Amino acid sequence: MHYLSFVFLTYLLSESSGTIAPFIKPCKSDDTECLIASTQNAIPYLGKGIPELGVPPGDSLTFKEINADQGELKLTFRDLKLVGTSKCHVINVKRDVEKSTISIEIDCPLLITGLYKLDGKLLFIPAQGDGNIELMTDKAKIFATFKYKTINGNDGQKHWKITGYDYSYDLVERVYIKLDNLFNGDEARAKPILDILNNSWKELIGEIGGPIIKELIAKAVDSIKKLLIVVPTSELEIS
Repeated sequence: MHYLSFVFLTYLLSESSGTIAPFIKPCKSDDTECLIASTQNAIPYLGKGIPELGVPPGDSLTFKEINADQGELKLTFRDLKLVGTSKCHVINVKRDVEKSTISIEIDCPLLITGLYKLDGKLLFIPAQGDGNIELMTDKAKIFATFKYKTINGNDGQKHWKITGYDYSYDLVERVYIKLDNLFNGDEARAKPILDILNNSWKELIGEIGGPIIKELIAKAVDSIKKLLIVVPTSELEIS
């Protein structure tokens, strides 16, 4: 996974018999306090990865390339690395049986490093650069709701299948944005962009950070789908 699928899997396993993941305390589906505590307790294990469940380490996510073009802005990220998810704090986990949804709320410190290439306008200011990028925040809050249905698996058992999802995020604390080599190192031309990075970071994060969050969620959902193919509902819930 990626971190959200870690949290989602932790919740699912918290309702199981405990044989798959013994570090998870089983909880009833309506016992929110238990679910939160159990999920929080599992985060260190999930950060290291659970290879027997096909779950790779979740505290060092990589993204080969992300295209974030928007209007007049041409922006590409390459070789991104995201760390910090093992320090996430679980705020809430809920399952709505009638609506067949599972909702998760977490906040995390995040550090993203890699390469960028941009050409166009940032908040209406001309910008051009090709170099290293760094995004850092002590707290990003992420909300996600997964829709699922029960299907018959190839193993003859019942499985949950993710049929859709929604997400949103909120920047609880400041995001520090660093772009090296703006205008090929021309400090005078780069100054207006640097001022924007320092003073208007919240407006910028939608253009710079939004596409990264989108890819993070997509990877998480893909991991969840793979896990649910393997793990039957008999090990995910207490009837």
